[in-house]
Amino acid sequence: MNPLSLLELLGGVGPNGGVGPSGGVGPSGGVGPSAAALWANATAGASELGSVCLVRTQGYLTQGLEDPEAPPPGPGFAVAPWLYYGAGPRTQSLLLETLGGLRVRADAGSETALLEQLGEGPAGLAWRPLLSLRRPPQDYFIAQARLVDDLLPLRQIRLAEIHAQASNALGFLLSVAQMPWHRMPRTLEFLDTALAVLMAVQMRIKQTLACPRPHQIRPSLMPMIDAPSHGSLPSGHAGESHLVAALLAHLMARAQRPRLQAQMLHRMALRIAENRVVAGVHYPVDSLAGRLLGEGIARFLLASVGELASAPDLLRFGYRPFGAAALAQPTEDLAPAASAECDSVAADAAAPPLPPLHDLRRLWALVLDEWPVDTEAAAA
Repeated sequence: MNPLSLLELLGGVGPNGGVGPSGGVGPSGGVGPSAAALWANATAGASELGSVCLVRTQGYLTQGLEDPEAPPPGPGFAVAPWLYYGAGPRTQSLLLETLGGLRVRADAGSETALLEQLGEGPAGLAWRPLLSLRRPPQDYFIAQARLVDDLLPLRQIRLAEIHAQASNALGFLLSVAQMPWHRMPRTLEFLDTALAVLMAVQMRIKQTLACPRPHQIRPSLMPMIDAPSHGSLPSGHAGESHLVAALLAHLMARAQRPRLQAQMLHRMALRIAENRVVAGVHYPVDSLAGRLLGEGIARFLLASVGELASAPDLLRFGYRPFGAAALAQPTEDLAPAASAECDSVAADAAAPPLPPLHDLRRLWALVLDEWPVDTEAAAA
């Protein structure tokens, strides 16, 4: 998926930002500046001409004025980077905090990638398993490739969707959520951090499992878009879409908003994942594994900010011999852990607790301020 962040997407950069065919300037954006275009480069110093003007007016603006005798006190230790950095640098800082205790461990004997979290319990440091994904055998992929072939007739009617979602799948989810995103910068920042965590984890898992793409099994499937240059399972679009859907659905439920939007979010995530299969770059089982990974990262993050009453369950894909390949397809009727080839196991009580992510919790508190309880909807 295109690494363009949500904040960039809504903040004036790219085809849907302040400048471009759908932004403040362009055939669909009107003549005047939109909010995104207005604030993307809000100061005069953002342009060369503005800088020249500032240099020439400095003397006029400061003549006869004096700097304060004592500057205001600076921020305390370990506070400045979080409070005074921009959203982009802060996301990188939060990414390091979140990934600091995570690892993807390869079990060669079972051809399984395990996502684990380091925590400290009574017996000292230990690894808590969060997710396991096992590589399907070759004949399973061959059978799954037939399912991809069955979906080829949908390419004609899904053509526009597939291309639009190849670079901006998350924009579809934000549209379905129907929230005033221009007033919710902290929520977008949290989603940015969550996606950065997922992308790092999923790429490590893809590298570990090294699953072939459908066209590498059956060249006649010929993808209709460029196939990514990394492994097929789990599907990145599926994982990222279901991660965003899970986090937004949690916030919607917390704010007591109608369930309809959350249901639409989950359906959109399923649609985005299926379109990658129609395009010929994924198998249905990739979507299943990606959905489980997205759900797992969502639970891990919610637990780390104190939103879950207990530690997240261990989610498993391929925990037993693989069954009929035709059944391994995500469906709205089944939760991720209840789908074919998937299950969940209650967290081991003896496992060390998840270490608190202090800065991420501070950001989450600001996120909740953007989601007040909808009292009218709750009363209805």
